[in-house]
Amino acid sequence: MFVGSLLLSCVGCANPAMTTRAMQDEPSLFVGLASLNDSGELAQVQHNHPMEWNEADLHMILTSLLIQKQGGIMDPHKQPRPVFSPDDSAHLTTALRKAFKAARPSDWVVFALWSSSPESQALEVTSGGMFLQDQRLHIILANHRERVSSEVEGIKGIRSNPFRSLRDIQKGKLSFNPARYMIASRDNWLAGGYESPASELVLDLKALLATDRFSPSIMTEKDTAVERFRTGSAPTASPPSEVGELKKEISNLKEELSRLQDLITRQAEERSQQKIP
Repeated sequence: MFVGSLLLSCVGCANPAMTTRAMQDEPSLFVGLASLNDSGELAQVQHNHPMEWNEADLHMILTSLLIQKQGGIMDPHKQPRPVFSPDDSAHLTTALRKAFKAARPSDWVVFALWSSSPESQALEVTSGGMFLQDQRLHIILANHRERVSSEVEGIKGIRSNPFRSLRDIQKGKLSFNPARYMIASRDNWLAGGYESPASELVLDLKALLATDRFSPSIMTEKDTAVERFRTGSAPTASPPSEVGELKKEISNLKEELSRLQDLITRQAEERSQQKIP
């Protein structure tokens, strides 16, 4: 696929020259269409655009995106958290639907969201892009709530290229709930040069749209745990019959543990007696 070779060829080279056309431009939200300036490369990019999204489907995908950032020495295991707030997801859904409907096969759909940090009130940006290829949805996240040092860097620079990573996105990796729809999660070098890579997630869109993601029959224990974390909901109480079965299993495990401990003790005594001259 040309897109893959294009991204790889950008490693170590100058940022690919892209033109970004605004579809929606507001103080806190930018959504547009980006394409390569080089006519030869432009002709070889063949995404499955335009695309007319069902609003509920697109909103569900946005609210199901998670990011897990690498923790520090004192906090190495940070929990995944939603990429977008509920308000941002709702706002983005409407703008992205319009952009996908207007997109050409050579376009990437790009976005940027600006907000204030709850702790410091500093300006932060979340940006990236999306495209469809062979019934797979590619989601690229270049920045996630990255603090910007100036208006030029944080607003004008990101508007011209939302794929540009301001920093290393704290080694963040995109994921999705339910995880079974993920085909790949990897680095993406679309920004080119020696910039930090963006995080790319590839979803099986055909399978995702054909299935009720909240059906109990298809949700795994891992999916359920991630969903509880994402929504903040508590686990539902188990019926009495299930509680009884669990207590029985625990009792059996305790008996087995006691039997093994006795066996180990006897074997130790036998070895000790064999050593006595």
